[in-house]
Amino acid sequence: MKPEANTIPAWAIQEREQDHAWIGENMRLFWETAVQGARLIGRGAIVVDVTGRPMGAGNLFSYFSQAEVVRFQNEQIDRFVQEYLPAEELVIALLKPEQRVSSYRIRPLLNTKAGNQPD
Repeated sequence: MKPEANTIPAWAIQEREQDHAWIGENMRLFWETAVQGARLIGRGAIVVDVTGRPMGAGNLFSYFSQAEVVRFQNEQIDRFVQEYLPAEELVIALLKPEQRVSSYRIRPLLNTKAGNQPD
């Protein structure tokens, strides 16, 4: 059987799995940041710099407004920020070495109280 031309390389699959695990470990912090960011400045994304340190080694991150996110000139991030539901989802962009960016639109599964707000 021939591999398909658009098969995802093994390194990319492994990197995505590591991204998901790390984001999951930090979801409560990211969710709280996204909720506050959306309340204060509107639609946007959490941007995490993992260029200088491995993930989990005190990486710098911040909530960027939609206008600030556009400056990254990344169609996927722009689309995620335009389409996500701020009351239920968040967008995270990981800035990686070699000018790579991995972006995710996530609906977190957190323990919630009445009214669907995280506890």
